[in-house]
Amino acid sequence: MLNLVLISNPETRRVQLFQQALERCELPPARSISYADLLACRCDLAQFDSPDTIFRFDAPERSFEVDRGFIAAGAELEPEGRHQRISGSAAAQLPADLGRIWYQRQWYLGWCECLKIWTANLQGRILNHPDDIIVMFDKVRCQQILATAGIPIPPILSIDPNDSKSTIAKLMDDRNINRVFIKLAHGSSASGVVAYDRRNGFERAITTVERVVEAGELRFYNSRLIRQYRDADAIADIIDFLTCESVQIETWLPKARLEGREFDVRVVVISGQARQAVIRVGNSPMTNLHLGNDRREITDLPPGLSPTIWAEMLATCERAAACFPNTFYCGIDLLIAPNLKDHYIIEMNAFGDLLQGITWNGEDTYTTQVKMLLTEYNK
Repeated sequence: MLNLVLISNPETRRVQLFQQALERCELPPARSISYADLLACRCDLAQFDSPDTIFRFDAPERSFEVDRGFIAAGAELEPEGRHQRISGSAAAQLPADLGRIWYQRQWYLGWCECLKIWTANLQGRILNHPDDIIVMFDKVRCQQILATAGIPIPPILSIDPNDSKSTIAKLMDDRNINRVFIKLAHGSSASGVVAYDRRNGFERAITTVERVVEAGELRFYNSRLIRQYRDADAIADIIDFLTCESVQIETWLPKARLEGREFDVRVVVISGQARQAVIRVGNSPMTNLHLGNDRREITDLPPGLSPTIWAEMLATCERAAACFPNTFYCGIDLLIAPNLKDHYIIEMNAFGDLLQGITWNGEDTYTTQVKMLLTEYNK
């Protein structure tokens, strides 16, 4: 019998779906441990540990209490960094400010530190292992690993930690590149993403970032409303803020089109095999479904994309997942070029399995995971 421990923010939809998958497979529910309880030292994973225990960390999302805890945990780490910083005691008192982007690098450092501490001496199996989660939560390191393994990725423009809007603009001019993506290195769900277009004295930033100036204070928020900025100073404010928190800067590649709009594909790889996948048809350069983009089934792929080429693309996703051998499942964002042959891995997501309503062999992602675990367990 599988002995599962689920570490999560219990109020999220992910937990409900995973527990439903266990019930569907006639298994007892996983023991649920909250990030909030671990951060407050109200429990310790060691008390649930045994060689036959499987620990599953889920996305630490939708809890400002937990965010505060990770920001506090990162207060004394990387003291020479350029990022915003706040003391641990002050972090614990931060007021909830829905959608605000702040202390992102410090949050990441604290998240990494907590994962390492919580799992340091566990005997049980961990899905996915913190070593892999930590890298996939850093877009710069993740893409470097993929490139080293020969996985096709968009060309990287820069990995200089001291970049700013002015240095990025100079690089674009020097390399005759008009369009780049600037991505918050530790963001998720398109948080802190800027599609930056610069040519002939004209510049434009298409972004999920909302720039707010109020009472003399400059603040930045995540937004589901995609904004366009054309004012040079406003664009500089956004890009300079993001670069201080660490960013991935890559060439903005064209995508194949479906129904007259660009699309990409989220592919979920489970136990090394590409399973569920969804087409994300974009109304903007950011194709995340929660931003109001449309989704289509894989059967809706353009007819010009041959089954052989599609199989090669899925094989690339599996090779990318294999770069993280201690990861049981991950979500991979696949860019298909307009020629329907070339393709690139644009992002890896350690918690990219939330594809509601998308099935493979009639199964959702969570049911597939449970069944594949059962198969391994019963061998």
